Amino acid sequence: MNNSESSSSTAPQTVTLLPPPDKQPFGAEQVLFHNIKTCAKDVSEIEYKDIAYFIEGNAFYLLDDTACDYFAEAEKVFQGKKSPEELMNTLAQSNTLNGLLSADITSFIAEEDKKDYQELEKWLDNPQPHLREMTNAYAAAEWVKVQKEKRQVILDKAQRLAELQGYTFEDGLLYSYREPKIQKAIKKYLKAREIFLKEAELTPQTQLETLKERLESLNRFYIDNDKLPNGYHVNEAANYYEKYLSKEIKNTEDKLKELTTSIEELSLLGIATPELALAGTTEDLTTGHESYALYFDYLKKSKAFEEYLHDRLKGLLKATNSYALPPNNLLKREYELLKERQKEAMNIHELAIHNIFNMSSSLFLLWDAEDYRKKPIKHIVKTDYPLREYILGSKKEQAGEGEFSQLRYISLNSIPQPSNNANKKVPPQENSGETIERILKAHVRKLTIEKTWFNERGLFNVDAFLSTLKSENIVVKSFSEQSNLNAWGEAVKQVLFSAKLKKRLSPFDDSKQAQFLRMTMLSLDTGVGNPLEISGTKSNGKITAIEVLPIEAKSELILAKGEVNIVKMLTGEPFIKVPNKEISDTDIDQIIKLKYSDKGQEKIINFQFGAYQALMYCKAWGFAGASIALGSKIEFGAEGFMIPDVFQVNDEQLKHDLELGLKAGLEVGGFLLWYPPSGYPDFLVDKTKRSHQLIKGALKLESSITVKVPVRFRFANKKLSIGLSIGPPSTKLSFEGEINPSMVGACVWQFQRLLRQANYHRIDIVEDDETFKQLSLLSKGILYTQLNIGLFLAEQKDTFDQILDIFERSSAGLVAYTLIYGDDSILAEWTRLLIPEALGPLLSTLVSEPKIFNIVDTNDDRIKIEKDEALLMQQLALCKVIHWLGNGHIMSAEQKAATRQMQKALERMNPNSKVSKVDDVKKHDFLVNRRTILNFMQKEFFVDMSKDYNYKNANDLKKHFKNNRFKSEFNALTIKLFNTYLPNKDKYASAAFDEGLSLLNNGRH
Repeated sequence: MNNSESSSSTAPQTVTLLPPPDKQPFGAEQVLFHNIKTCAKDVSEIEYKDIAYFIEGNAFYLLDDTACDYFAEAEKVFQGKKSPEELMNTLAQSNTLNGLLSADITSFIAEEDKKDYQELEKWLDNPQPHLREMTNAYAAAEWVKVQKEKRQVILDKAQRLAELQGYTFEDGLLYSYREPKIQKAIKKYLKAREIFLKEAELTPQTQLETLKERLESLNRFYIDNDKLPNGYHVNEAANYYEKYLSKEIKNTEDKLKELTTSIEELSLLGIATPELALAGTTEDLTTGHESYALYFDYLKKSKAFEEYLHDRLKGLLKATNSYALPPNNLLKREYELLKERQKEAMNIHELAIHNIFNMSSSLFLLWDAEDYRKKPIKHIVKTDYPLREYILGSKKEQAGEGEFSQLRYISLNSIPQPSNNANKKVPPQENSGETIERILKAHVRKLTIEKTWFNERGLFNVDAFLSTLKSENIVVKSFSEQSNLNAWGEAVKQVLFSAKLKKRLSPFDDSKQAQFLRMTMLSLDTGVGNPLEISGTKSNGKITAIEVLPIEAKSELILAKGEVNIVKMLTGEPFIKVPNKEISDTDIDQIIKLKYSDKGQEKIINFQFGAYQALMYCKAWGFAGASIALGSKIEFGAEGFMIPDVFQVNDEQLKHDLELGLKAGLEVGGFLLWYPPSGYPDFLVDKTKRSHQLIKGALKLESSITVKVPVRFRFANKKLSIGLSIGPPSTKLSFEGEINPSMVGACVWQFQRLLRQANYHRIDIVEDDETFKQLSLLSKGILYTQLNIGLFLAEQKDTFDQILDIFERSSAGLVAYTLIYGDDSILAEWTRLLIPEALGPLLSTLVSEPKIFNIVDTNDDRIKIEKDEALLMQQLALCKVIHWLGNGHIMSAEQKAATRQMQKALERMNPNSKVSKVDDVKKHDFLVNRRTILNFMQKEFFVDMSKDYNYKNANDLKKHFKNNRFKSEFNALTIKLFNTYLPNKDKYASAAFDEGLSLLNNGRH
């Protein structure tokens, strides 16, 4: 057993000692039955006590009394519900655990190559003793190369052997024979869907009916054929169009049939297409098609809106130098349309998700083709693996309910029969039924499966099978009871399909991995007293519990594909909540301590993030799924999910360590909710909702992310993502995903609050400088529009860039107009939170040379703003900004943050927010830009006071100048540093001159 995958874990592992495997070979002689009675043979009828079908077999087996007794004895080993410990002991004694191999290419090395491979591995692990006497380095390297090539030849041969058994290898991981079939089925669905995409806002059925209506119209046209005008080949054109329509109708009918079939086939594989998911429990695909068409209608409208928005932006960009709407009114209509579009799309997608988790089985939603991820497997089995899964004609006692309740399990080791049939080796090419036939011989009769027993869809037809029995005068006693026959028929339909359908799809996973999973789930005695513990591994190896879930087994949720949504199966709910509780106001208002560095000293701030809650599903398959049930817990470690218990089987001198680690066989996803703290801006977050979906679509667990703070932003591929750590940081339970567009503004708000509380010292909450830049741009965009501009980011990144470009090109007067006439309650709070990288360029814009510009007022009247009127507006806007940043209330509560915000902004007071890396140059820029603001405020203006807006603006400006309020507030923000820097202003100026000269000499200026 290869345990390398989890050997790196530092956590101490629980070791559970299990009993040694039963030593009897297959077919060891046991005198268990006496006076065995055989059925009297009627000349017209041949009677058998029962009938068996072994999973993955190609035949039914008619059983006499002796065979039935043998199976009954062997089945006792697995009968009855067991605790995980009891079941592990049973598996150990039946030699089932020893039959496992790591799903690694080395497990497929041929017997004749194993010795050579081990010697090559030993040689390559320590080549120095072999190379010690060699003086030529090139020859030594060549020798190593030759040995590696020999090893690769063996591994290539092993891979071919694996592929012959139906496995596929990719990136060092092993996949079952079903994966290529699933991929092929998905492609078939997409191809069938393709013809309907041109008019996807119409259902396929509607598109077909439209074509038929056109043909009917054309046929009506033929009624008046004798009235066609002469000299024009209308008749020929009509004939041609009729043939074209007939061909289109036939093609569309065929494609609709293919689409319906592919949707059904994917559902057999455990995959729900959008049409099936939207149909929900009604199982009416027409409903699903209609809802999906509405979704495409949204996409079509969204595309049209996008084109309209681009055209509008182009026009606005051309107009900003001479004429424009005020930025805060610029995109309000578009913003409302975007919100409506997004709401429509989210409602349809959420309906599909909601339906999926309320269906009887845990289906995978294939909303986008790239959603499906292949599922690697953790373990395979040896050729002598003894576990067998089968169905009998007689009803299973205490079977419970569910589509797989009739499945039975035995170990070949437990079948008692004469020793002359004993054979410990099972040939690799021998399926389960053939093994039973060989070791039981005279006690079974084989009925090879016939094509006629399946309908045109490849599903088992019970009546056709019974007809064959009748024609051959075969009587199965267990079928005499109708309830037995009904239960048997339903059970066989779930597991047996035609060879053609199985070759194409394999609806039922008959692999040993899937059999092991089903046996485990059906055998475990699970109840409320048996918790599934989810915990995290600390760096020192200790375990810290996050949540404990009660288990309630639901065997009907164990899928034919050998997979199970662990959470839904164990709890009856589709998700596990992390944290697993109702989020209270106390949780939302909790304080988190964060570290940052200030002048080399570590400081701590208490930050209120609000509360986060993950709604997670946990899907497992094969041995990994069984391991979760047996281990009763999942742990998060440095390498992801794992079950750390090591089960040790003592076999005389040997010890076999079986670690049920989860490197493969588990998939986790779900959704992330944010409960925002009090005080968030109304215009960014809908206060009627207590929680909001933060991450767009399904979240992905990123266990490799090391999150030092609870949140981390990343901008990549034109999308803004967020990483979050939930629970104790030591658990490394981290999530990352694209931020939902409606939540972008709220995330920027959090980003600004966090930096302000850290007095604008950098905290490691952004991935890189590009992310910081994009967050700064978002901050400015929200200030100008007083809208959650993140919705525009969701349309397209270049759309968002165009919007920002409008603001950058807008005259200073237009920006001032926005700050004067915008919503003060929004502007004041947002300006207070502006990061220096956004505040610096804003100050630079407001002190720039005033220019004539035009606005459109609320009555759609065009107003020309003269140069001096623009100067007045810019001065008033600057006063408002300084007041929002440095008023008495702010300075009494946040003096350090406010003064540092202004310091860093003055250092960056230029259109591009550039800042020098030299401290003395930064101080020079601070002094120069401070003086620039004061000088700008001293400029005189001469405006027509008969205009209402000039009169109002001038009076408002006087209020800011009254009692030197503006200067007092500006000094409160800057005077301390001004007095510190002023004595060395010449030194700082010289440093700035030297830097400028250096840039000029290097061709960078």
